[in-house]
Amino acid sequence: MYQPIAYKTLLYWLLMAGLMLFGLYISWDLQVLQTILDQDKTRLSLLILMMLLVMSVHCARRSYFIARQFLMFDHFHQQFSRGQHPGISQPYAEGRSLSQDYFSGLLKSHSAKHENENALLAELLAEGARGSHQVGWFVSGLMVKLGLLGTVVGFVIMLSSISGLENLDLSDIKELMQQMTQGMGIAMNTTMIGLVCSMLLGAQYLMLDRMADRLIAETVNLGHRFGDSTRVNG
Repeated sequence: MYQPIAYKTLLYWLLMAGLMLFGLYISWDLQVLQTILDQDKTRLSLLILMMLLVMSVHCARRSYFIARQFLMFDHFHQQFSRGQHPGISQPYAEGRSLSQDYFSGLLKSHSAKHENENALLAELLAEGARGSHQVGWFVSGLMVKLGLLGTVVGFVIMLSSISGLENLDLSDIKELMQQMTQGMGIAMNTTMIGLVCSMLLGAQYLMLDRMADRLIAETVNLGHRFGDSTRVNG
């Protein structure tokens, strides 16, 4: 039995955002984040963190969008429960409600006896519900690749510091060790930041995909019931 969830998607994202902000505060308070940013001369860690911030804002907008779509779907589900067919009344502007567009398309396809259009309507519904999430998954993978790029740059810096090892004097050992430590720090820090940010962003988009899939499943299920009742009445 369908249970209205309305703004549960947004609440889930707020919970995840709160946990991330708490982790950020702890890292800043312990000066872990400052140390990582200071050691990373390539600024790749800062770039990855900025990407996480921007895409998290996108996740917030998408979570609000899906929550609103669930709220509008609840309206049509209540209509169907009262014996009214969704798609006949259109209380929302065209293009605003994914469910309304889907039910309206079903009503037209049934009246014109174009049953093969149902699959196309479901694809359009799925594209509207989670199509833009592909950008988030791309950025999540890009974060890992940028972290690996920082690893390569760090090892290049470390190896370049020992390129003149045959002419090394004892007085240069301290400077050599500092350069090697700097290169190793860049390699390790960028990799860690890339992996952690990718996991945090991936968790957000996984939640959005799951809630979008639920919206699609509930809408298609109600559409099938609507189609069955239309054929029976017809």
